[in-house]
Amino acid sequence: MPEALNDTGPTLCFPGNGKSCFSCCPPIRPPGYEHIQYENIVKRVLRENTRSYPAEGEGVFPITGFSCWALGYLDKEFKVVGCLLHPALNDGRDLRFRVDYGKKCARESCPEAKVFQKLGSREREFWLHLTDDLDSFSYSSRKWNPLFGMMGWGVDILRLIAAHERGRILTRGHFFEAYPFFFKRADSRANAYLLNHILTWDNIPLLKRESFRAGFEKFSLQLAERLKKFSPSGNGAPYTHQLGGDVQFLDYLRLSIGLRRIHRREATKLKDLVDDAVYDFKVRC
Repeated sequence: MPEALNDTGPTLCFPGNGKSCFSCCPPIRPPGYEHIQYENIVKRVLRENTRSYPAEGEGVFPITGFSCWALGYLDKEFKVVGCLLHPALNDGRDLRFRVDYGKKCARESCPEAKVFQKLGSREREFWLHLTDDLDSFSYSSRKWNPLFGMMGWGVDILRLIAAHERGRILTRGHFFEAYPFFFKRADSRANAYLLNHILTWDNIPLLKRESFRAGFEKFSLQLAERLKKFSPSGNGAPYTHQLGGDVQFLDYLRLSIGLRRIHRREATKLKDLVDDAVYDFKVRC
């Protein structure tokens, strides 16, 4: 890996250990697409891209299909995958304009990466141990890389767990054995608001109890069913994610309750109901 890509410590995209995340490259794929589904084909394309780069001149060659001609291997061992046009590989010059995809390649960052960047270096290292045995393809897969799901719980919970472990190294298997609450959960963003208002430094051990997992799932389901009976006016209401304020609560309304549009006053009313329900559940824990 080029030193310029990893000189600030571990990151979500370039964590070191011979792997990288290229899940969002290129930025024109159908929903649910994963490179790992076509691993052998993609590996051949990546090698061809690497051998043929750099193309003559600095002309613009648009991306076609689901393959970007500038996505290739960044190391001689053919393990680390990344953008060959990135400024870190071109003496600081950003050549990504050559794929003719506007400024999206330079601008976009997945929600998980944004959460990860807010963590401290030791906290990042703790969570990266969940991916120790992954290569670039499995690391770039939302199905196989558990960090995609874990980041959805938000910075506060991630920090609490890392601090609670006091430097102890937990690999993926050991982590999910110790914290069964998170095992095979794909609904982190939908329930992050609820869990963040339940957990404190003192009750992190709740996450290690199967009884809490079962109780939380029942509570979450019953609360969602109760709130789904609420009928927002809808007429002229803004999209939920554009209301501003607590992003986790807005995610809860969208992803758990299914409210794509809602007026602010109605969202505030629902928030009061949710907070009261969470408080009652927390007392029972």
